[in-house]
Amino acid sequence: MKVFVVGCVAAMCWSAVSMAAEPAADSTEDASAVSESVMGKALPDLAEIPEVAQVSDTMTYEEYKNRPYDARAYRGAKMLDMDPAFVHGIQVGIEKVYTRDYAGARAHFKELEVSFPGTAIAPVADTLIWQAIMLENFDFSKEDQYWKSTEKATDSLEKALKTEGNQAIEHFLMAGIQGVESIHMMRKFQFIPALQRAFSAMGNIEECREIAPDFVDLKFADGMYHYWRTVVTMSSKLLPDFGDYRTQGIQEMMEVEVGGVLLNAPSTLSLAFVWHEQGNLKKALASCARNRKAYPDNIINNLVTGSTYTFLRKYDSAIGVFNEILEDDPNNRRVHYWLGLAHQRSGKPEIAMGSYQTYLNFKTLEESHRAQTHYRIGQLHMRKKRYTEAYTSYREASKINGHKGAKKSLDRMKDRKKKGEITY
Repeated sequence: MKVFVVGCVAAMCWSAVSMAAEPAADSTEDASAVSESVMGKALPDLAEIPEVAQVSDTMTYEEYKNRPYDARAYRGAKMLDMDPAFVHGIQVGIEKVYTRDYAGARAHFKELEVSFPGTAIAPVADTLIWQAIMLENFDFSKEDQYWKSTEKATDSLEKALKTEGNQAIEHFLMAGIQGVESIHMMRKFQFIPALQRAFSAMGNIEECREIAPDFVDLKFADGMYHYWRTVVTMSSKLLPDFGDYRTQGIQEMMEVEVGGVLLNAPSTLSLAFVWHEQGNLKKALASCARNRKAYPDNIINNLVTGSTYTFLRKYDSAIGVFNEILEDDPNNRRVHYWLGLAHQRSGKPEIAMGSYQTYLNFKTLEESHRAQTHYRIGQLHMRKKRYTEAYTSYREASKINGHKGAKKSLDRMKDRKKKGEITY
């Protein structure tokens, strides 16, 4: 049962990311989009996050003044029993990934592994970069590169783990590789392999905790598990009651957001999805804004920001953020869907239609996204009373992946046709 729930948690997390908390339609057609949410169940109060203890508290002023790295690197080095230069090097590389300097990040991590041989950091970083590029478009366009780098990273980490030293960070990196792989497999509906990877990831998290019990970033995994497992079990009558650990999960993610060594920004983004689930869009937007201030050109965060504005019906703000994405990356594909939805909701159906058609012209879309876009186009046709075109679009969405909203729309159209209200 534990393995099953781990897989459900991975699926729920991916659902949040891939849909970016897609807003419900103004009509009842999209009621299913939020029907699984537990946001109606109130959260207990959150405790204040304690101040982060600084390593510098035990150092003299001269020692503190002459340190080459910031406090996070030294805290991480102490927790992981590692060289602060290596921890700092990982932090610098991660910052390059967040700012989308992918070429610079690859070069940096290669140099870091030359300085710290046998750490496997270069292939691990390469794997995460390929996944980040795909997440920017929510597609599988770099899947071949991703799987090759994943295999190399896994082999390198397995070799590294056989050598004494740096075991904590190596287990942590292995957990990251396996966790991302699990979510990737969930996206491909490969559920059994995904469950196996998720369980292996949890095993490596516990191995890391055994060696480095004070490593605060481990609470990111704990928080995701506690929050989303609660959501899964509260949303299903088929799973046994887990109890309500949402507050604990949020608390753990917030601790990493404030005091983490490596995963501060991912924790902030994860909290944005949590606040979407809870129906607190203002808090979700605040989380997005924190990352946006630090990384204004990060496409993944900006997609979530724009979708949150859309959900809040602040369409001009949403469209502004989506246009920024196209300025940063004119080749981004996923943004065209969100532009279409923002224009559709703001009463500009023809502009929305153009954005949806642009999106459908791309060849690497996931089936669910292609179906959803045909469904949206069907809505546009319905509102213009173009019933034949609406029927064709809904039927296409239903044919692609059995889209529930499209099926319901087709049933309503058939009923109305029988009553003589419409023809097509």
